[in-house]
Order: sequence, then structure tokens, then C-alpha cells
Amino acid sequence: MAAWSDGYVTDVQYTDKFYAELAPGFLAFACLRQGVRPPSLEAGSTYLELGCGQGFGLNLLAAANPGMDFWGVDFHPGQIDNARRLARAAGLTNIVFEDYSFEQMLALPAAALPKFDIIALHGVYSWVSPENRAVIVQLLDRLLKPGGMVYVSYNCLPGWAALAPLQRFVAEFVDRAPGPPKVEILNAFRAAQQMLQSDGGFFGSVPLMGPRIAETLKQDPVYLIHEYLNDHSRPHYHADVAREMEGARLSFAASANVADDMPHLAAPAALQPMIQAAGDPVWRETLLDYAGNKPFRRDVFVRGRNAPGRLEREAMLDDTRFTLLVAPEAATFEIPVPIGQLKGQPAIYQPIVDALAEGPLTYGDLRNRRALLGAREGAVLQALILLVNSRQVHPVIRQGVTDAAAPRFNRAVADRARFGEVSSYIAAPLAGTAVRVDLVDLLALGAALRGVDDVAQAAREGWEVMAATGRRLLKDGRTLDDQAGNEAELAARVATFNRTKLPMLRGLGAV
Repeated sequence: MAAWSDGYVTDVQYTDKFYAELAPGFLAFACLRQGVRPPSLEAGSTYLELGCGQGFGLNLLAAANPGMDFWGVDFHPGQIDNARRLARAAGLTNIVFEDYSFEQMLALPAAALPKFDIIALHGVYSWVSPENRAVIVQLLDRLLKPGGMVYVSYNCLPGWAALAPLQRFVAEFVDRAPGPPKVEILNAFRAAQQMLQSDGGFFGSVPLMGPRIAETLKQDPVYLIHEYLNDHSRPHYHADVAREMEGARLSFAASANVADDMPHLAAPAALQPMIQAAGDPVWRETLLDYAGNKPFRRDVFVRGRNAPGRLEREAMLDDTRFTLLVAPEAATFEIPVPIGQLKGQPAIYQPIVDALAEGPLTYGDLRNRRALLGAREGAVLQALILLVNSRQVHPVIRQGVTDAAAPRFNRAVADRARFGEVSSYIAAPLAGTAVRVDLVDLLALGAALRGVDDVAQAAREGWEVMAATGRRLLKDGRTLDDQAGNEAELAARVATFNRTKLPMLRGLGAV
């Protein structure tokens, strides 16, 4: 690690990802569904991400929310340089990146930074030292507007407790291994797996440790390095985080993972009465953590916890507009929740999808659709909440700003595929968030953004990218090795994309 790292991994840069929970509309809806008034997020609203990494997600949000101003801060200069290059390539004018440490930010003059409606920290809080956490709280106190939201996600207890010895094992293994961390961290997990499979020992005594290690071996080693090798990596109890946030005059509002706030979906039936009877929100969350044993939390805090009255909240919900993020035929009603898999009732879920397939609608419009008038009270809202949680539907922020930033950003992302950088997300400004794509989607989208209408030409250009980066398509479980086979399959998939996904992406403003 570099001398300036303060125990944080700096020789391997963080992954280039998007996290849907960080979208402004997603966070605002998380508060509203829990009866907490969110900020209005009108044009001119401000958003800060502390520890923004490569800046991909924040650049995407800036492209998808052109009426807001975004700031990204990370102490790693290489990551900030990458973030700025993508912003320049996309022609984004509503985003600023700075390579400050938290202490450097705190030392800036008061007028150097604006006040923010949203401040987000994804994972950072469990990876930095106690001293840096204290500085973060001071920054939140200084920079967040009254009524603003803070998103903070972190490894949590008690769910992470069984993984702490695994984390130490991996760190000690990599520290002694001769090879580069990207290689040795996977070797560390293989060594733990070998111990588990031999005589069990500690690893064999921990329930679900085997599946956990097996799943970890499928993950990006770059992410694993940051998750397991930072000197100060520590899980936290929610109650401790909530107490620290009080230092910035923040109150817990909601979990960004919406199903975590629903006891009937997050806890065994026998424990639900105890949880529902908890009057203190921090104690309620603590009970949910013990009942569900989850290892990761996604918390939303607010400065000034105001609750609209029942009638006003109902009016605010009725006025909230939603849009579909997937092709209607791709929608699924089997949705993962903390206690397992929920199978949504087609009689409720299908009319919601069918209605949103026609275009964005408010919740008031949805619940008054003829097909949903007979639904029991609360069923339509719960279905809509779970469709949002499964990233199939998204709340819409009305900012009254139109801009070509998203198509420019998406073309820049598609162009990066030529160099082997394949993103799984593109910007969708109607929703203010991202839409998930695969490699073929990205190649087909790039062709559409370049004005290539001929499917055969799009397939030829797509094959050139794949050939240069060593990628091949699978068909019927078999890898296609030759150019002709790949081009033919690409042409078929591009035609399907143009017929099914492209109209939806146009409707979302992505093209």
C-alpha cells in the first residue's frame, strides 16, 4: 500500500460498477414509502458521493439526471482521472470530480463546496479507520442541507460475524503469498475451501460457509481485494452507525432495500409481532438484523425527520410517477426477499406491468386501473414496491430538464467496449437511473447510436469488437469459434434487440 493510503488498498483500483440504490428517485421513494418526507429533488438539486471510486455510477447518474449537479470525491488520483475522462467523453457539464481525502475536504474553506440534498457512501463506511469515520460524520454535518438524505451502506453485524474469521484468513494468506493480490486472493479462498472439504474444522462448523466460499470464487477479484484486504475493514451494528450519525444530526429513515423494511418479508412469522411492536426505529432495525441475519445494510438517514400526515402522504404517493425498466415480456413476478422467494400474484403484478408498458403512470393512475380496483388494500402498493426493489420499475423525478447527455454517455460507454471495457449499465434519463444490458445489447445500442440501421452491418462491426477483445458468443451451450457463426448469431440477436429492447430504451431517453 502507498504511504498516503491510511491502510486502504490503493495498488488495485476499485471496480467500475453501478449500484441502483444510489439513484436519487430510488432514495426519495425509500423515504416516502416509510412515511418520511424526502427532499423535493427539483432542478438544481445537488448530490455528493464520498468515495466515488472510478466514478462510473456517478457519471451515469449525472447523465440520467441532467437537472441535478453532482460531485464525486475519492482520495485515489488514478480513479478520479478515470472518472474525469469518462465525463469528458460523454460531454457531461453537471459533474465535478476531486481527489480529496476526507481530511482534506474537512480543511477546505466553507465556501469551497455547496450544500447537498443527497450524500452517498457505498461500502466506504466499513472499510475506513475509526478516525476517518469521525471525519465523515463531520463532513455530513457540514455539507448536508436540512431535509437532505444520506445513503450509507456497510457490512453489518450480526450477519457478518461468521465471515470475520474468513476475512482474517484471506488477509493473512495474501500477505504471505508471493503472487499479485488479484491472483492470490482467489488462492486464499481456494485454500479455505480445501480446509472445509478436508476435515471441516472451523470452516466446516459454520453453516452455509461452503456455499459462501463457492459463490465468492465467482466474484471479481478486484472487488474481493477491497472487501477483504483493507486494514480497517470492520462490520458494524446498525445501532452503532445510527449513534455515529447522530453526530451529524441525522435520523434513520429507511432501508434502501425496500423488502428489508417489511417484517412479513424480512423475518420469520414467529418474530414478526415482536418486531412490529418495536416503537424505536433503531431497535426495530436491530431486531430485523438478528431475525434475518443479513451481512450487509443499505441505510437512508435524513437531517430533520419529518413525517407528512396520512392524507398528505397518500397524495404524495398518488402523485409519484413510475416507469418500466424492462421489456414487458421480460418482467418476472418471482422476486427475492430476505426470507426467500416471493411469487407475486399475476392478477395484481401483470396489470401493473401492462399499464406501465403504455408509458409512465402515477401510482394514483395505477391503483385506479379497472383491472386493479378489486385488489385488497395495500396490495397494489406492495407489488409496486417489490417491482421497484427488483429493478423492474422505477420512480420518476420530474425535473423539467431535457438534455442529450444520456445518449452521449451511452455512446461513450458503448465505445469503450472496443477496448474490452464492457459495462452492464446504461443511463435512462426518464427514470433517472440505469438500465441493465449485456454485451450484445451494448454492441447493438452502439450501432443504433452511430446511426447504423442495417442489422448485418451492426453484426459485422460487433464481431470486430469481439474479435479484437477475445470474446465469443454461446449458442445452445456451445461456444461459437468462427467469424461466420458469431456474425450470424449476432445478427439474429441484434434484430431481436431492435424489435424488443430498442423501443423501450428510446422511450426511456437512452437513445
